[in-house]
Amino acid sequence: MRTYWFCCADSRCSGKPARAAPWGERFVIPVVCVVGKHNAGKTTLIERLMPHLHESGRRVAIVKHAAHGFTMDREGSDSWRLTQTDAVAVLVSGPGGAVLSCKLPDDATLPQILALLPMLDIDLVLVEGHRRSDFPKIEVHRAALGSDLLVSEDDLIAIVTDNVRTFSVPAFPTSNPQSLAAFLDERFPRPRAGRELIRLTIDGEDIPTNAFASAVISGGIWGMLSALKGVSEPKDVRIELRRGPAKGET
Repeated sequence: MRTYWFCCADSRCSGKPARAAPWGERFVIPVVCVVGKHNAGKTTLIERLMPHLHESGRRVAIVKHAAHGFTMDREGSDSWRLTQTDAVAVLVSGPGGAVLSCKLPDDATLPQILALLPMLDIDLVLVEGHRRSDFPKIEVHRAALGSDLLVSEDDLIAIVTDNVRTFSVPAFPTSNPQSLAAFLDERFPRPRAGRELIRLTIDGEDIPTNAFASAVISGGIWGMLSALKGVSEPKDVRIELRRGPAKGET
């Protein structure tokens, strides 16, 4: 079993799901994987990106897989003891935010992992690693680690590098994360207010939804469907919910 951790340090976290490949255009929230060789500086890049993304108004979630494992708290603490039980998930909250620990099968896919983010009001997900996923990727490249890339340029949307060579995709210097943040803002604009993503009908009456409500409902459904076996590239999904007799029935 693998354990993934999701941290929220904002009391306004309230409900947008993460986008999940391969149904990219059907998901509200863009997901970008930051990939690179060992010690290329993936974590450092994300750290340096965050102030600029925050300054531009982005609400970002970060997903990281710790290959060698880790603990929520010091061994022996109450929080640590709870994570050692058979609970599927443990959420620890406090004045500074909350941390959610979830146990997943070893073969869990990135879309299934991202489906665990429905409680967060976010507009961008940065994933460290997962170079074999179908999501857009940015590679961190250091000349000292070799001239070759870890991922084919055809599978990258950008490269962050200290190398002066020419690439076929946009390249940004490691010393200027602000330019990469601007690129991400332009490449993945936030949903415009008022854009309707779903049609909601209650008791036969069409109910208008704002951008946030549309994102919560549509993204949540697509996110959960992506984790179901046997469901592949659906084009039209209709769900009926009924509480008691339908209108006109006795």
